[in-house]
Amino acid sequence: MEKLISVIIPMYNAEKTILNTLDSILNQSYKNLEILVVNDGSDDSSSTLVQSLRKKDKRIILIDDDNHGVSHARNVGLRNAKGEYVQFVDADDTLDLDYFKIMQNLLATNDCDIAICNNIHPYFYTHLDDHIYDLTNHDEFLNYYQHTFAPTLPWNKLYKKEVVDGIFFEENIKFAEDEVFACATLGRIKKVVSTKDVLYHYSFDYSEEGKSAIQKFLKGSKFWLNHTSLYYMELECLPAKIDYFAEHIKNKRIPIENINEVLYQRVCDYAIYEYAAYVGSGVAEDALLQELTNIFRNTYFHKAINVQTKYGLKFKSFFDKDLEHYIYKLNHSVFNMYSTYFKDEPLNVNPNMCAAMLFAKFFIIENNSINNANILNRLDNELNEGQSPNALFVNNILKNLNY
Repeated sequence: MEKLISVIIPMYNAEKTILNTLDSILNQSYKNLEILVVNDGSDDSSSTLVQSLRKKDKRIILIDDDNHGVSHARNVGLRNAKGEYVQFVDADDTLDLDYFKIMQNLLATNDCDIAICNNIHPYFYTHLDDHIYDLTNHDEFLNYYQHTFAPTLPWNKLYKKEVVDGIFFEENIKFAEDEVFACATLGRIKKVVSTKDVLYHYSFDYSEEGKSAIQKFLKGSKFWLNHTSLYYMELECLPAKIDYFAEHIKNKRIPIENINEVLYQRVCDYAIYEYAAYVGSGVAEDALLQELTNIFRNTYFHKAINVQTKYGLKFKSFFDKDLEHYIYKLNHSVFNMYSTYFKDEPLNVNPNMCAAMLFAKFFIIENNSINNANILNRLDNELNEGQSPNALFVNNILKNLNY
């Protein structure tokens, strides 16, 4: 008999997308689901649409609440979940119709705590293979954690209920709260199974009225002057991450002794990705040049780079007198890359991966390939080999710029 899976959907003004999301869940090949739709004070027809659908399928449970934000809505779902497994789904995303069948089978067959899949996201790269991670092992723990953003996202994984039971999202954190939640669960996870299959389809609202936190920050006014960019918002979750990791290390719940090994990993990644995100969103070149200069002079970024050097990467000095020259070259090449990409739209090319590849090109001096789970190691190797669509595209950009 199929075990019950609790699907938690925070919903706010999702009248344009919620039916499509629910359709992808109601038509799953795996049927034993409770679908907790937490209406976070919507003032559109979202709640009415879900209520009408609930009359046709009693697996839907609609919980109407006041508007408190996505973290509160997810917490309401967690407190009401009765399943042996828990899944988070955003109200504008969709799932492969065999998602739960595949993910639950992966968990049961391999006796793991979490099953995780690849997903398509405009900015964040998961790059997972078919693998089982032993999180009681130091190197395997870092291997899992350094698959860029894969372990921090709440919605591309199926949890055993005991992993998240009693752990809640920090409601006072407005950005990267899902990453802090992931840190809180790490002490309970022994084994993770991943699949290379893309089973979760993330939707990103590019419109002016886009509601996601990322979209709001992308549209922020003069972020390069007042430090309100994605990178600096990521730093705001560091205190909570420090608390969680320190507690896990103290009680030996994770196989890490030096908190810096994990604490600054996302900071370095975010510097690259948020930069690419802004370029792809049409922010002016001089603004991004100032943003990148601010980041490269940031104390936390230097700490992140120092952590990376322990895993085989040697960077150009970020105190080098020619730093601004390198920043300019990176900035200019990234803008040319995006301009060319949007004009030609070459097949199998991911412009955000190309932006990170350009970062590796200009700032990595030496790559010893000690840790190939690291995104920069992989992209630096890929560029040097020059065979992939991304590498061919980037090398052509550099050739045309005479870099």
